[in-house]
Formats: sequence, structure tokens, C-alpha cells
Amino acid sequence: MADIGVSSCMMWNAQLEEMFRILYENGIDEMELWAQHFQHRRFSVEEYVKLSALYPIKSCVHSYSWDLNLASMNEGIRQASVEEVKKAVRLAYDIGAIEVTVHPGRETMKGDRQIYLDYMRESLKQIMDYAGQYHIDISLEIMEKIPKEIFTSLEEMEKVTQGFPCFYTLDVAHCDSVEEVRHILKSAVHLSKIHISNRKGNQLHTPLDKGDYDFTTLLKELEAAEIPIIIEGFDQDEKLSVLHENLEFIKKIGGKK
Repeated sequence: MADIGVSSCMMWNAQLEEMFRILYENGIDEMELWAQHFQHRRFSVEEYVKLSALYPIKSCVHSYSWDLNLASMNEGIRQASVEEVKKAVRLAYDIGAIEVTVHPGRETMKGDRQIYLDYMRESLKQIMDYAGQYHIDISLEIMEKIPKEIFTSLEEMEKVTQGFPCFYTLDVAHCDSVEEVRHILKSAVHLSKIHISNRKGNQLHTPLDKGDYDFTTLLKELEAAEIPIIIEGFDQDEKLSVLHENLEFIKKIGGKK
């Protein structure tokens, strides 16, 4: 049975102990801690480590990604993006996590795609060298098919990571069909986790029971891969209504141990 986790962004305005307590009481196995969330809320590494011991929930880290671009034509932006990912790697090390999820770079403007592939590989080398010092794994997320995104398929991701010991993150909402989800599940050798949320057409990361995918059946297929599954979304509601809606759905369809 696959572990079930939750993105910390589902609990944006919650206190840190409340986040751990809710996940623990609902039988959740893991939290994917967004580095930007951690920084924005000014959470404490010491408190996080203490709560991890009190509520035995595993952790992985999602790197800073907002406003960043690891393949930017602008060298300053590109290097700043690398440094932010390094900060996320160090955060993972400090809280006892072993993996960081990273959004790959994208085009600055339409043109010669090869130059962006080269920039991405340069950035990736710096990140992998740094992560290796802390024995932290890097998992690159396969992105949605929108303008300027490059790494929107398993094949594109494998091309840019050739020679690097990277893992991949499958995001179901970034896929255009169940067939694409199944293709990645079947073909990806180094898949480390699956992000789940629904989508309504171009609206991504909707609750699991509201969208184009039927998770009452799809979740069973995903669980069969026996790799961690992370429920994604963003919720600033003080009542954590979207989180609880997702948790109730998971319990209803028997998606928990």
C-alpha cells in the first residue's frame, strides 16, 4: 500500500502543530513541506523537528518555485533560482527529510529551445552537486502543458536529466488524460512520488472529487505503484475546508490503510 501525504499548502494559515496534529489524527503518512510556505510563515526548524518526533509523520520538501526559473535567459535570475533550490536542500537536511521536489526551468521567450535545455543542465549540475553533499535526492516535477514550459513529458525530462541521478514526480493534474498518467507510471524508471489533485479543463488542482478525473478508480491504480502519493492544492481557509474535503473523499473510497 502506498503512503498518503499532504502538501503543506493545503494548510496555509494553520499553525505548525495544528498541521502535524490534523495529519496524524487522519492517518496521513507524510507531509510535503513547501519551502516558500515555511519561510513565509516564519516557521522554526527546531519546532518542526520536535513536532516530527511527537507526531511520527515523514517529510519531504518542495523547493521554492514561485518567481523562479532555472533555465532563464537572464543569468542573474537563473543563478538566484539555483541558490533558492540550494536553500530548500539545506532545509530538507535540517528537518531530516531526504528528498526535494524541484520545478524545472522554462523558456524566457519562444526561440531556440536548445539554449534553455543547456541552461537547465547547467543549473541542474550545480543543484545535484550541492544536494550530493547533504545526501538529499532531487525529484524533478513533470509540468503542465502551458506556453513556455519545456519539461511537460517524461521524455523531455529524461532528455535533460541524462547523466544525472535524478528522480521524477508525476503530477496527475498536469496530465491531459488518464492514458498519459498510465504511460508515465509504466515508463518512468525513477519515479519517486505522485502528486494528486483533480482538474476541470484548464483549471488545475481542484479537490479530488471535483473535476475531470474519476479518482474513485484512478487512485487504486496509483496506489498499485507503491510509491508515495501527495494530495496537492492551496487553501487559505481558516477552516481548512478543502483539506478536509479531500481527506473525507480518500476515506470514503478506501484510499487509506
